[in-house]
Amino acid sequence: MLKNGSFSNGWTDMPPAPGHLINQQPKDWTLRWIEPGESLFGAGDKAQGVPECVHKLSDQLPPNERLGGPSALILAGNATYKIFNAGAAFGAELKQTVTGLKPGSQAKVTAPVLADLHGETDPFGAESGLWVNGEGRWANSSETKNRTWFRHTVNTTVTPDGKVEIVIRVKSKWPRPKDFFIDGVELQAEADPTETIVLPDDDEVFSQTAVTLHVPAALNLQIVTTTCHTPGVVVISVPEGVTVDFK
Repeated sequence: MLKNGSFSNGWTDMPPAPGHLINQQPKDWTLRWIEPGESLFGAGDKAQGVPECVHKLSDQLPPNERLGGPSALILAGNATYKIFNAGAAFGAELKQTVTGLKPGSQAKVTAPVLADLHGETDPFGAESGLWVNGEGRWANSSETKNRTWFRHTVNTTVTPDGKVEIVIRVKSKWPRPKDFFIDGVELQAEADPTETIVLPDDDEVFSQTAVTLHVPAALNLQIVTTTCHTPGVVVISVPEGVTVDFK
């Protein structure tokens, strides 16, 4: 379902932004920032600069800011995602569309965000928000507080095509330093029981329905069937030396 919610699975370096800035797009997410001069997500305020968007790995942080520390910036895995700028108003978002969910079922998304306000006193000077399937809201710093994890939460109904679109946004209104950290994003949802299950190699695909398991003939396997009487369990027997690793 949701992939790389801990931001620990690597990234892609994006093309240089102004000033030769190389931002990191987390694997399985789409990163977008507001270009200078454009509106900060529809508000009257405009971006003045491009934020720096990078992963901070555990060994780059002091012990108290690592996973489990009293001032932890990591909530899951071995990395946290940081979006910041020291002297310009900015905005950025991360987006991921999750597929393979049960149409019409209920889903819940939680996106923890921590803002380091650097002394900002305007409650609207730094805001963060979560939108799921287009529904969500901004929370300003009077609600999120300073250097405190605020868990944005949205409950939604999965679309008829089994999708949930998750968008996490942050923005800084004034040309004063702001740091946003994002980590431990979670999706609670029900998988579609008719969805295709894909093994690590693209040619090893099993299509599961309520009554039939299809194995492509291209795999050139001899098929021996048996019956398992435990609901929700499929028994797969493979040749010696072959393993099955479901992701």
